[in-house]
Amino acid sequence: MSSKHRILRHACTYQSLFVRHSSSLQASKEGEAVLKPVALDMIGTPDPVSNLRPVRYYIPPNETKEEREWRLLRQKVDDFNQNFWTANNTLFVNAKAEYEAELRRKGHDVTPEAMSVFYKDFLNKAYERQMEYNRNWWKLSVSMLYPGMKATLRYWLKSRDRSSLHQERASTNFWEKSFES
Repeated sequence: MSSKHRILRHACTYQSLFVRHSSSLQASKEGEAVLKPVALDMIGTPDPVSNLRPVRYYIPPNETKEEREWRLLRQKVDDFNQNFWTANNTLFVNAKAEYEAELRRKGHDVTPEAMSVFYKDFLNKAYERQMEYNRNWWKLSVSMLYPGMKATLRYWLKSRDRSSLHQERASTNFWEKSFES
């Protein structure tokens, strides 16, 4: 199996699927495989703009209300991060390109020293936006604690119930049964 196909097999997003394959027939066949339910959380290749790895969360067939709430909150935080970093990185790339073009227009070389002025200026201008992102990210992260604990507790209780049921079934084997019944 080629490395191209191995990468695709682990892809989680449409974007990474269609960027890697030029044949629409092949992409549609493999795209159907990507849409099938997964047995575990899957982590995709980094997004080219945000540099974040998308996560495709496993949805168990008997997902409880608590597990669903926690999964949806995790997806909300992932979307929040994706949106912020896509916008931030797009802004950075565009501002950097404008700064480099301005340097060239003035006849200056694009050197690390010249770019350090841009980086410092960009970070100073982005400070409030970054702080707002951090505050919102912390709020979202803290808001996930209680639903995460509820989902974990529910999972442990389900696991305990399943293991006790399995132990009951295992304790009554063929030889222990009464032949009179």
